[in-house]
Amino acid sequence: MKPAAQKTARKGRRRPVQGRSQATVEALLAAAAQILARHGPDAATTNAIAERAGVSIGSLYQYFADKEALIDALAEQHVAEMSAVLAGALAGAGEGTLAEAAGRIVAAIVAAHRVDPRLHHALHQALPRARMSAIDRLEDGAVTQVSALLQAREGLSADPAGRTALVLVRALGGLVRTTIRRDPEWFADPALARVMTRVIVDCVAAAREESCG
Repeated sequence: MKPAAQKTARKGRRRPVQGRSQATVEALLAAAAQILARHGPDAATTNAIAERAGVSIGSLYQYFADKEALIDALAEQHVAEMSAVLAGALAGAGEGTLAEAAGRIVAAIVAAHRVDPRLHHALHQALPRARMSAIDRLEDGAVTQVSALLQAREGLSADPAGRTALVLVRALGGLVRTTIRRDPEWFADPALARVMTRVIVDCVAAAREESCG
């Protein structure tokens, strides 16, 4: 198919308005998630996804122009679920001592990354850097929330709060992703949460000194 035809095809995809159509799209997304998480990106062909979903390949193409469009939609759905968990887990993090607040931040990051971690890892593999916007928005949203929290409860100015939030979200998020994938049993050890909490407390203390200076 020529580029112009591809562009027309993308614009012409049906939107799932009726209940049956929505159910078809949800089945396709669920099938794509299962194949990606269990077998990796190479196995997630449109034929395999349609077969797993129990629909014809023609039905798949009614809603998604190609595999990439389907994976993009799956990434958006996955990130929305993680964002909801993160926001809920961060609620109340402005209360209590700094150590208690840090503990809630750790719990929030862990909870968000426990939303289908195998799928999250597979999406990192499947999506090229140019199409990581959904996952980048999740990280950006977490940085914004943590930065606002640090400014509100610790009195940090915007710049040190933003830098500290960025370091914490990227460092702890990467640690959690790798640990869930390779050593999930470590989360049963309270020492891991204590160390992560200490990292936050120390980073905030350093940022407070910078903000006051």
